[in-house]
Amino acid sequence: MSTTTKLAERTGIDRSEVSELLDLLREKGWVKVIRAREEKPILWVLTDEGRKILPPFTADGYDSIGALEAQELALSARDCYLSKGWYFALARQDPELKRKVDCVAYDYERRLAVAVEIESSGHVLHHIEQVKQHMMEISPFEEVHFWAHKEAMEKILELRDRLRPEDQVRVVVFPVPEEFQFQ
Repeated sequence: MSTTTKLAERTGIDRSEVSELLDLLREKGWVKVIRAREEKPILWVLTDEGRKILPPFTADGYDSIGALEAQELALSARDCYLSKGWYFALARQDPELKRKVDCVAYDYERRLAVAVEIESSGHVLHHIEQVKQHMMEISPFEEVHFWAHKEAMEKILELRDRLRPEDQVRVVVFPVPEEFQFQ
């Protein structure tokens, strides 16, 4: 539960804009208003439909991007970005899209759109050219973040080191320890 004022403070968005956004979400059935004994402030809470639009909370919610290793890496990424107050979502895996990413993130402070690539060890070892292509074709994002376990991350870092310095700064890597597993 949260008040409009608290949401405005947490997101850095103007209070009136937050109210407009919450009204839109209420119209869609994603949030509802709770008033305790007709007192102010108005409290907002997610509905069951609203919970469905949140990033998945279990590994199998990320099955569209790969097997168990990729799913667990996606949960690590999700937790990291959300803990920083960023937006995070599983990206649409539409075959018609020119640039398909696994997930997307948005840093509100830097106003930075980020492509998030979840790379299982097998994928990196067998499709290294595709990984390289993801580093080079970042647009429409400003950065691309790679999440992988140690062995795969070493290969990703080798590829990044071959890029021009101005391109290297747009590729961020997140090594996840092998022993880090979600239940």
